[in-house]
Amino acid sequence: MSARNKLSPKEQLRIFLEGLKDNVTISEICRQEEIWPREYYRIKEKALVGALEALKNSRKKKDAEKDRLKKEIDKLKDIVLSQAEQINLLKKKTNWDY
Repeated sequence: MSARNKLSPKEQLRIFLEGLKDNVTISEICRQEEIWPREYYRIKEKALVGALEALKNSRKKKDAEKDRLKKEIDKLKDIVLSQAEQINLLKKKTNWDY
């Protein structure tokens, strides 16, 4: 059994997903793909780490969007507060009551 030189990312993903199936053993996959079991487990580890990283990154994106919206809300609150102060000042200058 000879190990392949370089597997493309698509091939690695296909091999990893094949290993998740219940009806196939890792040794069968390794024989079919002409790779060592050690290589399969390395691919598996990379896939799991990559999946975890992708999930973490998607959460960061949501947090960034949430932070941006919070900043915009704070900015709008400051504008409303400033306008309310100006209205009160104008009311005092003109002696206007409800």
